[in-house]
Amino acid sequence: MALADRKSEDIFNKKTGGDKDEKTISSAKETEIKDRFDNGDHILDEGMLENLAPALYAVQQVAEDVAELRRYILALAPSEKLLPTISTASHTVDFTVTNSRGTYSLVITVVDNSSGKAVTKTTTIALK
Repeated sequence: MALADRKSEDIFNKKTGGDKDEKTISSAKETEIKDRFDNGDHILDEGMLENLAPALYAVQQVAEDVAELRRYILALAPSEKLLPTISTASHTVDFTVTNSRGTYSLVITVVDNSSGKAVTKTTTIALK
């Protein structure tokens, strides 16, 4: 199943130069917003909380859904094919993620059929 097109838009961006638009903010403004969030200003200010509560609830639900998707994808990694296989007329490169007790690895397998007899080479990279 293919990934559907994105429905949501950015709330703000940090575009520069001629790419700036009505949603562009500076890095300093983003830091200010992050600091206010980290300090819990949206919770501590009763008036702000009352006004933003429905939107904050919706954003929290989206955050929980994203966390669940991440958990699900990581749980599938050893048993499901999530990464592409790249093929040419005489070569195939396959990528697989494995999980052994919380230790993740990227396994790359190359098959060379250019001489008529398949030669397979594999390497494993530990992910940190």
